Amino acid sequence: MNKTIEQNKKAWNYKAYEFFSNHEGLPEVFAKDILERPAYHLRRFIDDLGKLEGKKVLNPLGSYGKKAVAMGVLGAQVTLVDISGENIRYARELADHTGITMTCEEGNFLDYKEGLGSYDIVFLDGGILHYFTDINHLALHIKSFLKDGGRLILNDFHPFRKLFKERDIFIKKEGPMLVEGDYFESDLHHEPVSYEKFYDEDAKKDFPKCLLRFFTTSEIINAFAGAGMVIERFDELPRYDEIKNIPGNFTLIVRK
Repeated sequence: MNKTIEQNKKAWNYKAYEFFSNHEGLPEVFAKDILERPAYHLRRFIDDLGKLEGKKVLNPLGSYGKKAVAMGVLGAQVTLVDISGENIRYARELADHTGITMTCEEGNFLDYKEGLGSYDIVFLDGGILHYFTDINHLALHIKSFLKDGGRLILNDFHPFRKLFKERDIFIKKEGPMLVEGDYFESDLHHEPVSYEKFYDEDAKKDFPKCLLRFFTTSEIINAFAGAGMVIERFDELPRYDEIKNIPGNFTLIVRK
């Protein structure tokens, strides 16, 4: 295991189950909400996902399973892969309490080989690409899981954030955005795990950091085009806060 993967595994195994249990509710509680309104938890992607009944879906880096379980409730056969045992624990319990059958695999996605060429959809959402150092290898690995005509649905943070001192697009900005970054740099960065910001300053001192690599837009698009896949759509979307004149995230649809 290389140092990047090892560091990110350590970060995501720290207080993740505790955080999601507090933030979303215990799995048995949150499961009731997903059962009542599964489409709500997939609302940004429901049109792209289409009819899920009977579809085989791979959810790499699926975290604590909210979207994977929602897809399962809507009839998909879902496999979630995540490096964090804490995430996998929550995801398994969440699936159990909704009554669906979902495969949860703990480990590095790049080492995962089950079901090659058999998936209708590979679904990635919410800050995924920065955990990889070689996006070209990742694109080829994703392609290997899709059946002919299968699609990748990827939603991620927009590379434009590389320009700013504060790269977390979920932290609301009230003042000016400080442009201190280099859009074209390729260094690894030590950054907080996504939920660290919800803890007080004393607690934050004990959090392990993630080791992240931020890609440019062209690196992302060229990786999947270079893998021999067809890019169907690339949508740029505004930030979640009041600053709407710059992109915050994007959705990329790619077909094998």
